[in-house]
Amino acid sequence: MNGIAANPLRILAVDDEKGVRNLYRDVLSFPIFGPGFECDFDVVLCAQGDEALDEVKKANDRDKPFAVAFLDLNLPPGPDGIWTGEEIRNLDSYINFVIVTGMLDIDPREIVRRIPPEDKLLYIQKPLHIQELRQFAIALGSKWQSEILLRKTNDELGKKVKELEKSRKNLISNKSELENVNNELLETNDALSVLARNLDRARKESEKRIIERTRSLITPIIERLHNDRGMEKYRTDLNLLAGFIGDLTSDLTSDTKIAASLSTTELRIASMIRTGMSSEEIAGHQYISLSTVKTHRKNIRKKLNLRNSRTNLKTYLQNEMDE
Repeated sequence: MNGIAANPLRILAVDDEKGVRNLYRDVLSFPIFGPGFECDFDVVLCAQGDEALDEVKKANDRDKPFAVAFLDLNLPPGPDGIWTGEEIRNLDSYINFVIVTGMLDIDPREIVRRIPPEDKLLYIQKPLHIQELRQFAIALGSKWQSEILLRKTNDELGKKVKELEKSRKNLISNKSELENVNNELLETNDALSVLARNLDRARKESEKRIIERTRSLITPIIERLHNDRGMEKYRTDLNLLAGFIGDLTSDLTSDTKIAASLSTTELRIASMIRTGMSSEEIAGHQYISLSTVKTHRKNIRKKLNLRNSRTNLKTYLQNEMDE
């Protein structure tokens, strides 16, 4: 079946006797009401099996399939009802059959074998009764509509399942992408850590070279100028320059015991303490709180193993950093 006709229900009645066909028309020409069921019927009447097949094909092409087919087994002079039902079943797998016959020697098992399934196949004996036709139309019409609703619901559920499966796969894909990004970030972080260590090592080596060059080249020149009597009037300037270079090299030193013990920030604070700056001055110069400076002083004393509180930190630093 290519489409679904909700209302009115379409009924196919196939019988070679005109009076029987008229009975179908008269019985189903007005609305039928039942418990939970209310419907009009669109009845198509056929005298022969070939004619019935053409009507089923047209119904499917128009998406207006038949719900029920009342089918006489004896349809002279053309094909019989079993052949007709077999061919209709090939065209429409959902249509319900009511087999109508006046013959008593028909084996129902043969009909079920050729026009399955059994749950879509009922039998009625001639002569026909109006109430029987009405009851079959109500029962099978309700069943057909319920099956349509069930198939529609099943199709919608199938679509939902596919959508959920697609969403699940997208989530898995996104999770995989996030894991890849996370791994890349971890690798980048490792690379940055290595780079930072290399830069710090290069900085320390550069500072060491500056110290070595300053001590080996600049400091001797300043000392010679300082001892030159002709430079007497510049002695004050030379003293200031010598003190500045001394502070600079002590600030940059990386090969002393103190530099090996302290962090960069602690070494900077230690250099300021060595020059005689008070804790308040250091706090103002470094834009940090006084309590932070005191914490640094405490940590510096601890790292330099100055357990005796009577040991002056400024004096100790001057002695050690001048070596």
